[in-house]
Amino acid sequence: MAFDASPSWSGFNYQGKVALYYALKRINSEVIEKDFSGYSLMLEDNEDFEIIVDDISTSFHQVKAYEKSSYSKYSDALLEITLELSKNPNVIGKIHTWKVINFKSDCNDLRSSISDDIQKILDEYQAATDQNSTLHKAASNAKNPCKTTSIIRNAFTDKSDEELALQLQSILSGTNDALSRVSAYEYDDGNSFCDLSEINAKIKSELSICFSERNIHVTTNQLNKAFLYFLGVMDKYIIHRHKNKQSPTKIPITFVEIIDALNIDHEDVSNEYVALNFKDRFFFYIYEFMEDPDEEYQFPEPGSQCNLQEIRKLLLNLSAHELWEHYRNFSPHIDLQNSNIINTFETDFTGIRHVLIRIFHDLDYNLATHTQNNYKLMYRSISPPHQNYLPTTIKNHRKVTQIERAISSNKGSIEILYEVENLIYDGNIIESISPNTSKHTDVPPALDTDLRSKRNEPLKVINLIPLTDAKEQLAK
Repeated sequence: MAFDASPSWSGFNYQGKVALYYALKRINSEVIEKDFSGYSLMLEDNEDFEIIVDDISTSFHQVKAYEKSSYSKYSDALLEITLELSKNPNVIGKIHTWKVINFKSDCNDLRSSISDDIQKILDEYQAATDQNSTLHKAASNAKNPCKTTSIIRNAFTDKSDEELALQLQSILSGTNDALSRVSAYEYDDGNSFCDLSEINAKIKSELSICFSERNIHVTTNQLNKAFLYFLGVMDKYIIHRHKNKQSPTKIPITFVEIIDALNIDHEDVSNEYVALNFKDRFFFYIYEFMEDPDEEYQFPEPGSQCNLQEIRKLLLNLSAHELWEHYRNFSPHIDLQNSNIINTFETDFTGIRHVLIRIFHDLDYNLATHTQNNYKLMYRSISPPHQNYLPTTIKNHRKVTQIERAISSNKGSIEILYEVENLIYDGNIIESISPNTSKHTDVPPALDTDLRSKRNEPLKVINLIPLTDAKEQLAK
């Protein structure tokens, strides 16, 4: 059983896109008359995703979006999928990666690298004299096991260390052919990896083939909208799975549902389309931030926490509409109620990319407070007097008085006038503004989950505070 990674899943995430691509690829590999009534795509069950035909798994898939190519980054995932395959004859296993996987220095390919890992586990077991080997611990109830021990224990419950050793030996000898069924997935371009910046084009290519084979003419605009529609389908499915992950009933996405969705008219521009477009772009900018060498982003070591990735997980579990509403709160200086959403986002993406994401990266995630039904994500100081700090997309290219007027005139920002003492922005000095001069300052309706104390009047002064100052004040 795979470790539950659903909090980091989304149709707009690399994993969700790879699963969608693979399902479309399978559909296109068959003739148009093929009966797909028994085919389905299941996520987060045996592995990251799997293909099921007539209630039987035919392929297991691990998806890893690591920035490095070293084999050690992928060894746990490869061991896990190999052990799952050893229990499931006739199932193939594929690992899909962001970067190419290098083999171990003394090995010729991926399978020999996995084999070497298994051999080392067996060698350690055979040399152990104190019941302290990986296999001994996997067969016991030892607490705080290492990742390898946990993988083996989860794969083979209630087995003795001798039985575990025999199972691994059968894989090495080939008696169990699991190793022959695992490999890195190879794309049409011959690469055994696919960068996040390329997966979108590959999905659109498969969608285009789907449409063409069914004599459905689509324009480039319609193709882009269909692409976003399918990401939305994946996104809703994953969010539903995450919210109901304790349910014993696991519902897959059927291939018939995917094929039927091809016939939907994707020409109409709706609010949902706009929100889907926004969500895809939003998470691409997070990816771009992490890949930008000028940002000097450091991927966290196993077991450690990254502020940006924790916020990213939280936001991935929001629907496209909910994320858009959060963005409106992150941008109190922009009236997003009546403007063209697509054009607004096109012109203000720097506020997300260079201000908001950097705030998420630098500030301690543990100080974040989130009220999802109120679309609020803020940071709150630990020591009294407790104050709220709202991360924003406000750039330092306008005069403070202009920012003040923009916030005052934005009806959508009324609530922050009552509850947010500090707006984190892209400036260099702390500036005080008085947006309560606005005519639109009726007390906002009370919400059960609202974290603010009851306030009858808007704040007289709100601070525009640089990120460095906010970080220092929150740490006190």
